[in-house]
Parts: sequence; C-alpha cells; structure tokens
Amino acid sequence: MAELNKIDEAKATLQLAADMSAAYYNAPLIICYSGGKDSDVLLDLARMALKPSEFEVLNSHTTVDAPETVYHIRRVFKKLEQEGIKTEIRMPTYKGKRTSMWQLIEEKKMPPTRIVRYCCRVLKENTTPNRMIAVGVREDESVGRKGRDSFVVPAQRKSEMMTRSLSHLYATFHTDINIGKDKDQAWHELNDCEYIKAAKKQKDTIVNPIYKFTEKDIWDYIKENNIETNPLYKKGYKRVGCIGCPMAGPKQQRKEFEDYPIYKENYIKAFDRMLARRKKEGKKDDFKTGLDVYRWWLGENPKQMRLEDIQEEET
Repeated sequence: MAELNKIDEAKATLQLAADMSAAYYNAPLIICYSGGKDSDVLLDLARMALKPSEFEVLNSHTTVDAPETVYHIRRVFKKLEQEGIKTEIRMPTYKGKRTSMWQLIEEKKMPPTRIVRYCCRVLKENTTPNRMIAVGVREDESVGRKGRDSFVVPAQRKSEMMTRSLSHLYATFHTDINIGKDKDQAWHELNDCEYIKAAKKQKDTIVNPIYKFTEKDIWDYIKENNIETNPLYKKGYKRVGCIGCPMAGPKQQRKEFEDYPIYKENYIKAFDRMLARRKKEGKKDDFKTGLDVYRWWLGENPKQMRLEDIQEEET
C-alpha cells in the first residue's frame, strides 16, 4: 500500500483545499473524475477525508471516451449520489456551443497532435472556469509533470506556472484568515503567495493530492481498499483516456482503433470535413482524403502539414 505519510498528506491536502474553496470561492471543492485508476484513488481519498457537503465530483465528457469508461463513470456517480455527494457529467462547449471531438477537428482545421493539444483544453480543461479543482496528476506519469507540487496556478506557459507545497499553503491560508493578529507579517506572506492571490480573485486553481503517489502506490491502494476500477484495465489497457489520443503514441492508437472501429471511422470522416473546409478557405494540402490524414496521424504516411499552417490555425 502507499506509504502512510503519502496518504495522510493527500487527505490533508484535500481538507485544506476544501477549506480554501469554501473561504475564497464560496463553493465546494471540485474533484475531477475521468474514470481512470488515479481518479478512483483520488475520489476514495476525498470520500474519507471530506464531508459530502465539502466537495462535488465532475466528469468532463470528452465525446471520445470508450463505452466501458462511460458506463464505469455512471456506476460510480450513482453510488456517490446515494451517499449524498453531488455529481455532474458536463458536456463540452466551444465558442458558446455544444461540441465534440469530431466538430473540433473541423473547426480547428487540423488534427489534434502531441504538440497542439487543443482537444484537452476544450474538452476537459475549460469545463471548470474560476473554481478550485482537485485532479489525479502524478509526478511519475511523465517528464512533463515533474517539478510541480500540491497546489498549482495554471499558466499559458509552463515556465510561468506557480506551484506551492502543502506546508506553505497551510501556513499562508491560516495567516490570511487570522490576519488581524499580526497584520504586517500577514501581508508580507500573502504578497509572496501567488496561489492565495489567485484564489482570492476566484481564478482557476489546481490541487494535486496524489502527486507523490507512484504507479505501484496506486495499484496497492486499489487492492487494499477493494476499489472497483474501469474494466478496460482487465482487458490489458494500461491507460484510460480518449480513444485515439495522440499522447498515447501510434501503437496504442492502432490498438484502440482495432478495438473500437467506429471511432476510427468517425475520425476519418472528421478529417474529410476538415480538408473540405481547408480547401474552401484556400489552404493547400498534400492530403487528398481523410484516410490520408489518418495514415499520417498514425505515422504511416511521411507527408505532413506545414508547421506554419498548424501555427496559423492555433493562434
């Protein structure tokens, strides 16, 4: 099982986040739930550390989740509602209208890539504006997630991302709520904390309660606490996410499209509509069909879109 101090720290992080959310946002902490193993552990920790009124659980429906993931989320949410915990499955919007992965591809006029991940921003990250959220991010998942901490203020550029530890936020938060006791020292500490300043302005803030958990910690915790996980893991999947996610790599993408051919068909149709729109707007491409784009997307075709086109569409 995960080391006791990691579990205790995760619970303490959740409690502090819930207290800060109530104080600064006048709303419960949001637990973001994707239907994956990390989300299941994060949710179980929240259920143990917090009262039902102190948090709510949100799933951002990506429109490209596997059916097993969708049904797992529904089962979990039904149990949570029976416990008096508020849940919500939120559908994505773009420019004020309901959208989907397939519509986004046409709208953005380019496929989602490892470099340009507009899908994550629209389908998941934009669904919780001006709230404090807890997510199941872990340090050992990727090199790109190293160097963070328990509390994060999002930024357009990674170099501008503000992170703070549990101990720092605990001291600073309690200084703020007791500011009359030592005003000069309090203001000095508060002015040095971008996280508190962001929270007081009700900007987006993120909490990473299981940031220090390893993959082994996660599975040990699941086993020790008898947590029901997404059935995809029993089918050999090591990660649970959007079908066709470019971050998974071509090999994983191909496996997913073999298991879910209708998703492959939908991507190819979306690429066809994307090319038609690009042609209508006078853009020149080497690709003739959506299938050409699909093959390039999976690394089967050396032809590529010009980088300047990709940058143009993303600005």
